[in-house]
Order: sequence, then structure tokens, then C-alpha cells
Amino acid sequence: MSNTTVQVSVTVRDMLRADWLPTTWCPGCGLGIVMNAIVQAVRHRGLSKDRCTMVSGIGCTGRMSGYVDMNTLHTTHGRATAFATGIKLAQPDMTVITVMGDGDAMAIGGNHLVHAMRRNIGMVAVVVNNNVYGLTGGQSSPTTPIGGHSTTAASGSFERPMNLELLAATAGAALYARATVFHTAPLVKTLESALAVDGFALVEVLSNCHTIYGRMNGTPEAADMMLPMDAATWRTTPVLERRGLRPVRVTRATTTIGPALADGGAVHRDPWERRGVVWQRAGSRDLSHLLHDELEGGQRWP
Repeated sequence: MSNTTVQVSVTVRDMLRADWLPTTWCPGCGLGIVMNAIVQAVRHRGLSKDRCTMVSGIGCTGRMSGYVDMNTLHTTHGRATAFATGIKLAQPDMTVITVMGDGDAMAIGGNHLVHAMRRNIGMVAVVVNNNVYGLTGGQSSPTTPIGGHSTTAASGSFERPMNLELLAATAGAALYARATVFHTAPLVKTLESALAVDGFALVEVLSNCHTIYGRMNGTPEAADMMLPMDAATWRTTPVLERRGLRPVRVTRATTTIGPALADGGAVHRDPWERRGVVWQRAGSRDLSHLLHDELEGGQRWP
């Protein structure tokens, strides 16, 4: 066993509630990978778990808050970002990580998600997108692709799936990134970057639900659902970015690529869009910090 493997194992164990393991997730579920990546990112950023809070809603992803050893809050369906907003306003210096599924975040909790981004509340929202309501019966979710089979669309979904990237850009998120459970090292680095953002950082993680969605769509094995993520994702690392071996994927206010946003930022568009994207707004400021500064200065926030 390599030193790296030992280091990762110790890090993960120290950040988990061992008494609650093993998890209730299906074998091969990508949620374990996501949880592993989150706790590694927290540790690599040098953050104290006593100053971190994980908020979750209902669904398979919602169970993650029961396994991590930090301040945790398991809330109602779709309301994770609302509870997280309250925590951040009460404790501006708290690192808040909100984990949700695609249905939890974008359907039942869509209103809360939009307004948390609009207000630029300082949190890292991790949306695990597996194209289905996995825990509650296999219904179609806002991201179920056209033709995808579910318990509520036995003959195949005919609705256009939501585009979380465009929603984040329109609503005003400070950062958006898309990653997969197949590429674990880039996922950890992406989450580390999101934890450093002063504002609302949205990380969409493409994951697999082979037990429910996969069985209904001819891919009942986890590996069979994860392998296409490699073919459809442009794998990147900071080292390759610096060497200029791939197209630029991080845009700032001075970038001329793509349509301009209202606050001067820009969203990158190129032929590789479906293979992953990361963008960040320059000069973003978390609303909770703005409120705190106003109150400390003796001014009343309107």
C-alpha cells in the first residue's frame, strides 16, 4: 500500500462517523465517491471540521450528512439551501457545504436554489446528478434525458432536461463547475477551488444510479454507467492548464469569450461544452460577509 493510499485512508476515516458505517447506499453508488472527495477537499484546504457544516435534504444524497464528522443538519425535502442560508447568515465565517440530489435541488428545492444563488450566499452547493429520484421510487427528475425510462415515464421521457450551468449563470452564482464520479482526483481539486470562493459555488457532479435508473435503461452495473463518463468528459488538471495543452475553461470578467453577464462576467462556450465546464465571476462577495461588515460599521442594512 502506497503512502498516498494510507494518507487518504486516514484523512477519510478522521472525517467520518465510523459508528454509522457502512452506509445504506447501494454497492457501487457514486455517492461514496462524492463524500470521499468532499472530506478530502476540506482537509486539503486546511479547514477545521468544527468550523464546517454540512446541510442535506431528503433523498439518497441527503443521508451524507449522517456520515461525515462535522457539524451537520439533515433537513426537509428541497429546503437544504434555505437552512444553509440561515446558518451562513448567523455564522458568516462558517464553511457551509450543502449536498443535494438533482430532484432535491432543482425540482422540489428549485426556488430556494435560485434565490440562494441570486443573493450570493456563501456556500458550496454540491448537486449530485444521477438523472432520477433514486430513493423515492425511480421517478423522472428535472435532469432525466429525453428518452430516459423511469417509473413515471415508462415509454421514455419527452421533457427537455434542465441545464444547471445556465441556471447558475442566470441566477448569479459566483462559481459553477461540472465534474463526475469517474474522475476522482479532478473532483477533489474542483471542490477545493469551490471552498475558496467568496460567494455561492455550485458543483454539479454527474453520478450513477445503476440500481434504479440503470436497470430501467439497460445498464444495471455501476461500471457500465460510469465508463461513458470518461468518453464524454474532457479530463483536466491544473498542470495541463498551465502547460496550455487544452482550451481555456475558466473565465473572468476580462474574458471576451461567450455572452456577457449583467455584472461583467462571462460564460465560456466552446465545442467541448458537454465535456465539462468551469467558470467563476470576478470580485464576488458573499452576502453574509457584506451584512456582517455593515453591522460592524454601525450601519443598518436596508
